[in-house]
Amino acid sequence: MATVKKLSMIAIGAAVWAGITNPVSAITLSIGGTSVPGQGQFSSVAEATTINFESGAPTSGPAIYSAPGVGPTVVSGNIASVFSAPGDDYTKYLTVAPFGDWRGNNPVTISFTEKIDYFGLYLNSWDNYNSIAFYQDNTLLKLLTGNVFVNNSNFYANFFADKNESFNKVVLASTAPAFETDNHAYRVAEPVPEPTTVLGSLAFGAVVSSWRMKRKQQQKVLNSTVA
Repeated sequence: MATVKKLSMIAIGAAVWAGITNPVSAITLSIGGTSVPGQGQFSSVAEATTINFESGAPTSGPAIYSAPGVGPTVVSGNIASVFSAPGDDYTKYLTVAPFGDWRGNNPVTISFTEKIDYFGLYLNSWDNYNSIAFYQDNTLLKLLTGNVFVNNSNFYANFFADKNESFNKVVLASTAPAFETDNHAYRVAEPVPEPTTVLGSLAFGAVVSSWRMKRKQQQKVLNSTVA
């Protein structure tokens, strides 16, 4: 999977220790997934959880989808001048559009109950009126619009946070018909040690080291006395 570019994030203050990772300062974008005949492309990232929309957009659980009006719109097939399924995808998919009815609602917000360090999705195409925004709670970290993906269609896009960094909300928006995606995937971020845990481990190591040194000194004195 070839990395395409690294996108700088908005600075959000000095780095601080967190219980499970810090907000992202940068995100790496790559293109590439695993094709499944008739279902489009899926994430190739290990330990990623996939949402395929066959049961609709989740409204509860670890990933919650929401939208104004009737909520997120999940469809299948093609309707001219409205939406078009991603390539070789004959299953249900999510469409984002400013109709405010069954044809699509805008925007669609994906909220995660845990912090994540990866998000991916299969796109039919990327148009100038489509956008993806990454958030930490209500703080906007990065908004991607315009020609982010040049001359690409029917591709899987992967967004990775840097090591020990994370986000917990993604917003998909479109100001015109439409933004069609399928097989969303995400990965829960690995916890990082809290300050007290790190300091405690260092202190314990120092105590053990000191104790061993004293034992060696005592043993030397004892050996000298015996001799």
